[in-house]
Amino acid sequence: MLPTSRSRLLALVLAPLALAALHAGPAAAQSIAVIVNGQPILSSEVAARSALTKLSGGKATQGTLDELIDEKLKIMEAGRYNMLPPDSQVDAAYASIAQRMKLSADMFSKAIQQRGVNPQTLKDRIKAEIGWATLIRRKYAAVLAQKSVAMAMTTGGAGASNKATQYTLRQVIFVLPKGASDAQASQRRAEANGARGRFPGCDRAVEFGAALRDVAVKEPVTRSSAGLGKELAETLDKTKIGGLTEPQRGEQGWEMIAVCERKQIADDDAMRTNALEQVGSKEAEEKSKQYLAQLRSRAVIVHR
Repeated sequence: MLPTSRSRLLALVLAPLALAALHAGPAAAQSIAVIVNGQPILSSEVAARSALTKLSGGKATQGTLDELIDEKLKIMEAGRYNMLPPDSQVDAAYASIAQRMKLSADMFSKAIQQRGVNPQTLKDRIKAEIGWATLIRRKYAAVLAQKSVAMAMTTGGAGASNKATQYTLRQVIFVLPKGASDAQASQRRAEANGARGRFPGCDRAVEFGAALRDVAVKEPVTRSSAGLGKELAETLDKTKIGGLTEPQRGEQGWEMIAVCERKQIADDDAMRTNALEQVGSKEAEEKSKQYLAQLRSRAVIVHR
């Protein structure tokens, strides 16, 4: 499955795995289960993934090992094309999972470590899925776009529309120093939430930021809902004009978005986006399966 946004990727692939990790048992002894193109998969990795699979409602079978082999192949191939996400993006995604569970990244790491699960296991999973999704999208972008739009138009668009919402936005960042502790991050978030209720609107945003400690206010930008993704667009629609969204942990600190203006426009990108969402995911999934099957057929896989 290839989600159309990072939020769907986290929600549908990673979050259930993370939730299960909180209850996982101790890791197994270190030994090699299989070697994939010269790179080992440890028996402890297989045991950990099996435990997570069981606790998330699945059954631990040979499919667990196959899943890890596929994951290894995905990382290798995405790495070959320099499409693996940087550590900062992986850490941000990991922190996003923790945040949805009402924990900081460090608290979440400690929770799963207490159950014998190395946080790096989840981070490897994140890296594989983000890198693979990026590779498939870029490798087959033209083919998927043309075929998806053609199919949607042939069937009457199935609700596809060129109606979109145009937003004028400003980003407000409560900057966190690198290596900030959990206590510092929590305190900074509280400051962001407190200031959020006092935000005077976009026209006075710079003045607002200047009066606070280590707060950056970006220049206004105009964006269409067609390019923002459904989740973010829904959040912006719920935010009043002149208001700020809730703080979200980003690479620089706690980030909020001010909605300065919101209006309906005609945007052909919206129609293309709707069409892609309707039929593009299925096409992308087929391409992904075909590609992965090719990698499997060429791989040197040695079971121990």
